[in-house]
Amino acid sequence: MADTSALYGLLGALGGAGVTGIAAIYGPLRLHRHQAGMKAAEEQVRQREKEIARLLRMRTMGRVWIDALERIVQDLQAHRPLEVDRFDEITSQAVLEAYKAGHDLVHDGIWLESISSEPRGIPALAASSVGADGSTDVAASQILGRLRAATEALRADVLRRSMSEEIPVRDETLEALELARAARVQMNATILEQIELINEDRVLRP
Repeated sequence: MADTSALYGLLGALGGAGVTGIAAIYGPLRLHRHQAGMKAAEEQVRQREKEIARLLRMRTMGRVWIDALERIVQDLQAHRPLEVDRFDEITSQAVLEAYKAGHDLVHDGIWLESISSEPRGIPALAASSVGADGSTDVAASQILGRLRAATEALRADVLRRSMSEEIPVRDETLEALELARAARVQMNATILEQIELINEDRVLRP
């Protein structure tokens, strides 16, 4: 009887040691997995925030560029003097920042065309239509090309105005500016759609 009790005691001790050993192994493993999951979730949040920041930056830079052009048109229509060097100074930084912001959107699968192309309409592209590698045959918006065309047309008017203050802003310049406005409206719609998709993903995967 004593031997049986001793045997049971030995088995109990061995079982307890086994449980303790398993806990010693799997406890830290579970903790590591939990910490890795937390880090992955935090990284997802950071990536979503960066993506939204890139989208909002492009929206802001488009507004800055088109605002600069509209103010110049107003000055010319009011017969206020404007030298071409001053025109370049006003527009150059807006152009540079907008192109940088547009190129950054490639990370998010949104292609903004930098050179205007036919047809003159501005093709729409749903975010879900973009390939996995971000490549596509259709631009989400022609905002960069339209703004560049409007800038070049307006610069030509500034040069012509230097010869005579009576020369008006050409209709083709105003048309180019209107096309740029339309392209910006479409770009903003694409940006807002993309932000909604990001926020929906955030709700599904907090």
